[in-house]
Amino acid sequence: MQRITMNSQGAVVKAQSLKSTAKAVALAALIAAAAGGYARAADMPVKAPPPAKPVPFFFVNDTSVSFTYYFDWTDPGVAGSSNSIAGGVGNTKNDFWMAQGSLDHFDLWEYGATLLHLEVNQSANKDPVQGQPGAQGAREFFGFGQETFSGDALTHSKIFTTPLTNDVGILVRLTAGTENNFLAEETTQYDVGGNVDFALPKVLGGSMQVGIAAHKEFTSNEFNACGPFGFGVASSGASGACIGGGTFSGARDFEWTWRLIEFNVVPLGGLLGSWADTARIVNLFSAIGPKGTGISNAQCLALGCFGVLGAFNNNETKTEIFEDVRLSVDTSKIFWGKPGIWDTYVGYRYWENRFGTNHNACLFAGCVVGGAGAGAPGSSVMSTAYVGTTYHFK
Repeated sequence: MQRITMNSQGAVVKAQSLKSTAKAVALAALIAAAAGGYARAADMPVKAPPPAKPVPFFFVNDTSVSFTYYFDWTDPGVAGSSNSIAGGVGNTKNDFWMAQGSLDHFDLWEYGATLLHLEVNQSANKDPVQGQPGAQGAREFFGFGQETFSGDALTHSKIFTTPLTNDVGILVRLTAGTENNFLAEETTQYDVGGNVDFALPKVLGGSMQVGIAAHKEFTSNEFNACGPFGFGVASSGASGACIGGGTFSGARDFEWTWRLIEFNVVPLGGLLGSWADTARIVNLFSAIGPKGTGISNAQCLALGCFGVLGAFNNNETKTEIFEDVRLSVDTSKIFWGKPGIWDTYVGYRYWENRFGTNHNACLFAGCVVGGAGAGAPGSSVMSTAYVGTTYHFK
C-alpha cells in the first residue's frame, strides 16, 4: 500500500506535473497563437489611422487681383491742356481719371508676414505719354515687397505679447516704379525699421499695425528745374543749355529720412451687429519726412539753385502725407454664401506733397514769372474718391 500509495502519489504528482505541463504548453500555444494573430493582423489590409498633417509653410496664403477707378487723379507739375499744348497752359489745374489694375499676395509663415503688391496705372490723355500732345495717357508700373519679421517667432518666446501688443517685429520694404509720362521717372525706395502689432479690444476685432522706418530714395527722371515757365520744358533753347548754365541728368540721391506706416482693418460686425458682418473699414496711412533736393552742390551750381524756378525752390522736399480709407464689402458672402472670394469697395484717397514735392512751390502751386503763368496749381495735392473690386484666388 505504501508503494502503491507512493506510486499512486507519484502518479498523482506525475499527473499533476503533466497537467501543469499541458497548461503551460496550452498557454504557450495561446500566446503564440495570439502573437501570430497580431502578426497576421498587422499584415491584413486594414485601414490605418491617418498620419498627422504636416504644419504648412504658409499659415495664411492669399492672392488677389483688383481693379480700381479713381475719379480725380493728378500728376505733379502737369498743367491743364497738356493733351493739346506742349507743356500745358501755365497756372492752370489739371485733373483726370486714372484706372488701376493690381495683383496682391499676402501670407503668414513661421517667422513673419510677407506682402507683395504690383500695379499698372493708366492715366487719361490729359496726362499724355512723354508729355506729347495728342498721345494716349501715360502708363505707370509700380510695386513693393514688404517682409515683417515677428519678434516672438525669432526669439521663440512670448516676450513681445503684452496687454497692449500682439507682437513687435522688424520691417523691411523695397519699392520701385516707372512711368512713361514726360518725367519718365524711375524710383527706388528702401525702408528698414520696426513694426508693432497692437492688440485691439475684442469688441472691435480686426488688426492695427504701425511701422517706423528709416527711408532712402534714389530717383532718375527728365525733370530740369532750371527750365523756363512750363514744367515740361527741359531747357531754355534748342542747344539744350539750361538757364543756370548747364544740363541736368535727372539723377537724384535723396537724404535718409523717416517713414511712418499705419495699417488697420476694423470689421463692422462687432460694432454694428451681425447685419454688418460682411463690411469692414480698411485704412492705410503713410508719412515720409523731408529728404532734401537729391541734387549735389555741383549739380546745383550748374542748374541755378535760386530764383522762382530755381532748383531749391522747386526741388526742396516737404513731408509727404498719404491717407487711403475704404469701405469694403464681402460681396461673395452676400450673394453666394461663400465668404472671402469677391470684395467690392468705395473709398477716398488724400495725398499731400506727392513724392515729397512742395505744394507751395511755384511749379506745384502756380505763379506768374515774367508776366506769364507758370506751374500747375494743385498738382502736388490729390484728393479723389474711387470705386473698385477684388477677386481672391481660393
